[in-house]
Amino acid sequence: MTEKNIPRYQSTRVLWTYRLVDLLIPLLMLLLVHFLSSDQSWREPYAWLGGMAGLLFVAFTQLLGGYSRFVDRSIAKKIEIVFKTWAFNVLLLMFIAYLNLAVLGLARSVILAWVVLTPFVIFFIKVLINYKSRSTQKGRTEILVLGDGYCFNEFELAQLKRHNIQLHTIEYYDATVLRDKVEALSPDFLVINLEKIAEPKLVKQLTHLDLKGVQLLALHHFMESFLRKCYIPYESSELSYLERIRSYDRISHLVKRIVDIMVCLSLALVTWPVMLYAVYMIKKQSPGAIFFKQSRVGLYGKNFQAIKFRSMNENSVFNPYTQEADTRIFPFGNIMRRTRIDELPQLWNVFVGDMHLFGPRTEWDILVEGYEKEIPYYHERHLVRPGISGWAQVLYPYGANTEDARQKLMYDLYYIKHWSIWLEIETLIRTVLVVLGRKGM
Repeated sequence: MTEKNIPRYQSTRVLWTYRLVDLLIPLLMLLLVHFLSSDQSWREPYAWLGGMAGLLFVAFTQLLGGYSRFVDRSIAKKIEIVFKTWAFNVLLLMFIAYLNLAVLGLARSVILAWVVLTPFVIFFIKVLINYKSRSTQKGRTEILVLGDGYCFNEFELAQLKRHNIQLHTIEYYDATVLRDKVEALSPDFLVINLEKIAEPKLVKQLTHLDLKGVQLLALHHFMESFLRKCYIPYESSELSYLERIRSYDRISHLVKRIVDIMVCLSLALVTWPVMLYAVYMIKKQSPGAIFFKQSRVGLYGKNFQAIKFRSMNENSVFNPYTQEADTRIFPFGNIMRRTRIDELPQLWNVFVGDMHLFGPRTEWDILVEGYEKEIPYYHERHLVRPGISGWAQVLYPYGANTEDARQKLMYDLYYIKHWSIWLEIETLIRTVLVVLGRKGM
């Protein structure tokens, strides 16, 4: 089973609810916007426009696979389907409106507000439905894990629990135990998590289970589909792994650079008073250099100078990892680190092309040397430029050891492998939520 044909929805009821939302919300939103912003009476062309928009929305979403049980339930996928569908809708409706002069007489302010607001409302309603449906008993996914080749940590188990995914593990293969577990649980998936190569007896039994409808799932497919990270084996003997990760193509890189420059300029215009205040407070509380520069590893393993506001006292005791209640950090330095103000000078690194806005976290070259010795495929993260924020930073808590670096690498590689403008937007949304929540990145 490949990642694309893994059923994500246990019940089709949610998908029918999506259809109902897509059909009704365009008309209801047009009614609401007209009621709030227009003093004209409701006219028949409005009803025609709202009803036609709903029908087209359902049709286009169906064509994009938005009602399939196999469609990804991620925020990125929902953004892609809703906004692509709505764009097709608006273009087609504009053409129809050109042919139907009665529609052209409608209030432009009402139509404009409706066009802008409707996809956001549909998106948020679907996210809410998705969240509620997963929390029900019918939305639970039962997964039987065979073997203990990879030990799921507490963070991963908590993440699966939030998505109503229940793991049941058989640590050692036993034909009778496996058969009884499958009969008792009727699992949605059987994940193969073996440490060693499967014996012929096991292969035969798995083949029989597959024929009976038990859906077999390799560990790396499970990790990418349900945890949104790329599994990294502890040994580096699986050379085929190197095929799976590739740098961005030219179009993707161009889109990322456009996003980088637009967001950097916008952030610089909004945050320059904050940066001036940071300069003042650093001089006041910890005299010395305003900026902290450090050699970081960038694209293709080449070093560059990353710039941040200095948050530690100069000439502090050397320690590559920050500790809780670290005495090296002066008071305003703590505020800058919690609110990410210390990262703002890195906008310059993004602007000149050393970094992306989103990507693998910039790592100190001294730490990279150690990680490469202990973590297989670590250098793969350098196929792309690092980022101020990234997929690993918004999904995994702050780490201070090699195993944490390995876990974050799994998220980094997923981001590189599955990059799209929609995943970029989801990363942006999650970054804003993390910063507002002041969680560790």
